[in-house]
Amino acid sequence: MNVDELKTAWQKLDRKVQATQSLNEKLITSIVTARSENRFQTVRRNYLLGFGWIGLCFAAGLAVIFGNPFDYQYKIQYLPMLIYCGCLIIIAANMIVAYLKLTDVKLDQKNIRSALQEIVLIYERPQRFMKYILYVFIFSQTILFPFSFLPKSIERIGLWPAIFERLIPIGIAILLLVIAHKLGAFKEKHADKFKADLNELDQLKGMVSELGDG
Repeated sequence: MNVDELKTAWQKLDRKVQATQSLNEKLITSIVTARSENRFQTVRRNYLLGFGWIGLCFAAGLAVIFGNPFDYQYKIQYLPMLIYCGCLIIIAANMIVAYLKLTDVKLDQKNIRSALQEIVLIYERPQRFMKYILYVFIFSQTILFPFSFLPKSIERIGLWPAIFERLIPIGIAILLLVIAHKLGAFKEKHADKFKADLNELDQLKGMVSELGDG
């Protein structure tokens, strides 16, 4: 085999390697895109369910404020429900903004990496602010709401027994919150999964590139 034939054979082999590398990258991109698209559809469905749930919770809060089923005697007793409804409005507004942004994201094989980056950013941008809202929401319902029944309890059994009585549901609520936190109930799972897809895409493409260079 002369030099020209050797060059020709080497060029053919190089083209085959490049074609294989390109095929592997397309296959990897296709798999990650399909998985991310399924997750993306689930996320959007969850948002719609979340809107319905928040609507029901908000209606219950308004029923307490305007219907007074607990026979509140003082305006201050409505404070937990007012905070509750206010937090729900903020949470719903944040969800609407995020949902509209998510509907603008198009997942396909050509832009899968940039689309995943955009999805992760949509989740992470309001994270700190929404944490504060969540803390206020939890405080209003675990601490303030039980104490909204304190005036009636004081009339019934006196000050200190009434305070002790109110501490029981507060303690139970805090215990349930700690258990829920340990079980990961407050952790944003979808953002982590999209991050994992992005990292996996980069890692697999890097491995294919290394194999091609080798």
